Amino acid sequence: MTTLQVWLRGEHLGEVEQLRTGRARLRFSGAAVNQWGEGSRPLSLSLPVTSSRVEGAQLDVFLDGLLPEGALRAQLENEYGTRTPFELLSRIGRECAGAVQFTLDDSRPGPGSLRALNDDEVTALVRDLPTLTPPDGLPIGASLGGVQSKLLLTRTPDGWAWPADGAISTHIIKPQSLDPSSPELLVAAEHWAMQVAAAAGVPVATTELHEFDGRQAIVVERYDRVDGERIHQEDFTQALSVHSLSKYESTLAGTTRLRSIAALATPNARDPRGFASRLFEAVAFNTLIGNGDAHSKNYSLTIDSAALVDVAPLYDVAPVMFLGRFHHAGHAVAQQTDLRYITRRHLVDEGQSWGMRSTDMAAMLDDLIGRVSDAIGALDAPAELTSVVEQVAARVRRFSRDTAG
Repeated sequence: MTTLQVWLRGEHLGEVEQLRTGRARLRFSGAAVNQWGEGSRPLSLSLPVTSSRVEGAQLDVFLDGLLPEGALRAQLENEYGTRTPFELLSRIGRECAGAVQFTLDDSRPGPGSLRALNDDEVTALVRDLPTLTPPDGLPIGASLGGVQSKLLLTRTPDGWAWPADGAISTHIIKPQSLDPSSPELLVAAEHWAMQVAAAAGVPVATTELHEFDGRQAIVVERYDRVDGERIHQEDFTQALSVHSLSKYESTLAGTTRLRSIAALATPNARDPRGFASRLFEAVAFNTLIGNGDAHSKNYSLTIDSAALVDVAPLYDVAPVMFLGRFHHAGHAVAQQTDLRYITRRHLVDEGQSWGMRSTDMAAMLDDLIGRVSDAIGALDAPAELTSVVEQVAARVRRFSRDTAG
């Protein structure tokens, strides 16, 4: 039976084996149980440390959530001949989101290696997405969740490099989609929205815009890679054991994901009140900006070495409701999922359901509205985004008057 060794920040955490059914079973090491204690959650909020074996939906969803979706997932499964998340992680699990790594042997993961890329090679890699053809026949050895076509590279003082053998990647390159149904301004609009967040003081990943042989792409600096070290994180689907296929919340499910995250994470947060405030700010910003793609894979939590959590910086933020695409808020906000009908009252009520005071929520929202409005006014936007910027600005003003967004 094949067994994968599980590592967290380079320290042995346990091992995962694949059962005959194809499902996985995790056993935390005795050292991990002693270090963190029963019930602690250094790997995932959905997988508390225990001396018993762990198997079931929580583990399966966590592992699957580390892997890409869509065309790249299909390409990897075809190339490696894999059919389960366990089998695919045995091939590309040495470089995953967060600080978790998987190896086939019990040797501590090494630093890996980097293969320097020239400009033409980088351009070709970006141009050919969603097909990914590594240089020199190198294997695809890094994994990142999500359905959008993307490229994981490492930025060095000498330029871009291909990470191999578990080497740390530092940036994500996401080009404009070749799908004709995808909004043609999506990449530019995402970069602008991320700049607005940064200017407004909302924690957000750092981005740049580049063109590769005429194909525009957003280059995102990974917040879970700092000074050559891995920072652990998981997205909300993993924390709540929600399959990626159900990343958009439905009010028909009878669950309330944001309230569930607040209830689950707050007792495990270093700063419980600060956690709730930062979660509210993130949800409110996505609502104000008109982000119709703020689903459960586009929010994440960081988990530190003491197994304490916080809200991760925002990423994948774009005003897609004004690009003719989606009106779904991703999560229910006080039982409303349509961005067109969410008001400040919904936001305040949602925060109040987490145990926060409505007066505090209203004050926080007013402060955020002011910061976002100032940021929009101060930033120069490309001419092609003029209409989008005007619509977002008008939406922000409407929220300040307590009417529908």
